[in-house]
Amino acid sequence: MKQRSRIAIEPGQDGDHVTYCRICEALCGMVATVKDGKIAKIRPDHDNPHSQGHICVKGPALADIVHDQDRVTFPMKRVGGPGEFVRTSWDEALGDIARRLTSVRDQYGPQAFAMNTGNPPSMGWPSAMANALFQQAMGCTRHYTPGSEDIASPVLATELMFGTHAFVFPDLVACDHLIVFGSNPLVSHGSLLIAPRFREDLDAIASRGRVVVVDPRRTETARKYEHVPVIPDSDVWLIGALLQVIVSEGLEAKQFLAENCTGWEAFAEAIIWITPEVAESRCGIGAEAIRKLARDFATTPRSAAMGRVGICRGSYSTLTNIFLNSLNVIAGKFHTAGGVGWGHGGSAKAEQVRGIAPGAALGGHPSRVSGLPSVWGSQPSLTLFEEMTTPGEGQIKSLMVVGANPVMSMPNGPRLPDGFAQLELMVALDLYVNETSRHADYILPVTTALERADINQFFMNHMVRPFAQYVDAVIPPVGDARGEFDILSELAERMGKADQYFTRTPFEIADAELRAGVEGQDGLSLERLKAETHGIMIERGRWAFDFKKRIGHADRKIHLWSDVSASEIKRLAAAPERDRNGLRLINLRKLRCINSWMHNVEKLVRNDEPRLLIHPADAEDRHIADGSAVIMRSQWGEIEVTVSLTDEVRRGCVAYPHGWGHAGGWNRANRQPGANLNAITPSQPEMAEQVSGMSWLEGFEIDLIVAAGPQLAEPLIDQAH
Repeated sequence: MKQRSRIAIEPGQDGDHVTYCRICEALCGMVATVKDGKIAKIRPDHDNPHSQGHICVKGPALADIVHDQDRVTFPMKRVGGPGEFVRTSWDEALGDIARRLTSVRDQYGPQAFAMNTGNPPSMGWPSAMANALFQQAMGCTRHYTPGSEDIASPVLATELMFGTHAFVFPDLVACDHLIVFGSNPLVSHGSLLIAPRFREDLDAIASRGRVVVVDPRRTETARKYEHVPVIPDSDVWLIGALLQVIVSEGLEAKQFLAENCTGWEAFAEAIIWITPEVAESRCGIGAEAIRKLARDFATTPRSAAMGRVGICRGSYSTLTNIFLNSLNVIAGKFHTAGGVGWGHGGSAKAEQVRGIAPGAALGGHPSRVSGLPSVWGSQPSLTLFEEMTTPGEGQIKSLMVVGANPVMSMPNGPRLPDGFAQLELMVALDLYVNETSRHADYILPVTTALERADINQFFMNHMVRPFAQYVDAVIPPVGDARGEFDILSELAERMGKADQYFTRTPFEIADAELRAGVEGQDGLSLERLKAETHGIMIERGRWAFDFKKRIGHADRKIHLWSDVSASEIKRLAAAPERDRNGLRLINLRKLRCINSWMHNVEKLVRNDEPRLLIHPADAEDRHIADGSAVIMRSQWGEIEVTVSLTDEVRRGCVAYPHGWGHAGGWNRANRQPGANLNAITPSQPEMAEQVSGMSWLEGFEIDLIVAAGPQLAEPLIDQAH
């Protein structure tokens, strides 16, 4: 581990402060300059050995959030309708909340309390630990996260196959042939794997071999490399056919399968009918092109396949991720240089994994109403409304929302205020009065990432190049804001529940985990990280461990076959052909956006109008001109959006970003155009994927009707692309 000099500077002191970004998983190193007690600017940290001077436009914008005039910086109590608040004291707020939470628990039991935690606090160690510890202290089993719009299906696939929730990801350093399904890493910077210089990694892979991007849209990543324009929500057919080719042509890794896997024969027999010819009409890729893609992947020694949110939110999202993992395993790409496998970060456990706790396993805490299962201890978002509004034992009576905005981010979100109105207590820990927190009884102001110390503890184990860093706060909390750990630990103490769960600080917990991990024997500790301002690379090799110790199944084998696989393949076989002439909606992400919570930053939103992307030929068929206002309608609702004609989406596909259509207490965000996409997404629990509770957000059918503005009187003859 390379030694680096320390910059000694106190939070709030004028000068440069080394920190890192906590907006996304890339965790890029930054240097924040403080002048007169405020953050004057943020620049990349060129001495950070991990990100090496890379940041995107969002990182420097954190300073705008810290000093945003619309930000909540003191506790607020609602005194009237939604959005009507007055300032209150911490003592009054925490005292009243503690009394009312205790009353609800005593009257209705622990099931009547629910938490909804969002992505911003999950990016920080002390904030994420605070949520987890308070959930345990309250005996809370109704926990809602972005999981069912993000990771529930790959988590479940990993649980079924490997008996663990640890993510597998590609070895970008040594890979020569990478297939990317439903991911746009040049914009997202990667997810469920951490590589802040992802572009350079992909360029290096392409220079050695190939990068193939499978996506309905010619994304920023697809434009730069090879693009396979698949039909939306059809990756399950394509990957299934790739597997069928490998099986039928004897390209599988026979020795690895025999030594390390169970269920191989049953799996091979179950997918043999998904031939390239069968898949061709479903996914839009020619049979011979599918065969070549499969053969090239299987016969290239250092190849890997990865996927992300585009394949995680369709109608067969769990099976798609099972197929993706199986593709890597069956072709012999697991736990090998250039392939895929688990990470080896500073907190990786030295001892053998012992499986998954019952509450975190599939269905540990199902919905009492619809029966949808929990995954990784998290409830499906589509069950929150029914759990608040359906009377009976276990009905949610109190809700704590921490760094989340479910009205904007959850399917059925626009209906949630009807559920909030039935609660006896709702508390929000947030930076803003947003579309959700405006309904809370109290808003408790939290710190931004730059106002608290942190460590990248949660993310070390899915880094392509393992790296560890501790940073101090750049400035003290603005106003009366407090960190989530300080808020929730005091609340637990007032309720008499702190003694068992809030006995150590987050950093004491982090230090213990570092010392107990595989790197602890080499001296990795919190004290050492504090002495290395820019962080340290962990040099132990990516594959320097016995992967069987990471498998949670009792037999220490990879399970290629399960009841879920059997039922989902059977469901796939019975699936009717979908309308090829209709339009299917997919989501898109832009570099300047991260869900909805940075839309109050002027420099990010001023040139970022959300537009519905549609192919010119599809627009011509519907007499829609570029710039038209259209009504986008599904069977669940309708919204008005503005269209842009482009051939970057394939025919039959339209794309629109989520997180727009604001109506909260943030003035700049409210002035932005756009509509809340979740007003038209599948909104009933029966529309979720039943095995995982995953929301169906990619590839559902919509119609378009011209609303106003330019309209074509006759179909276009020659449409320029």
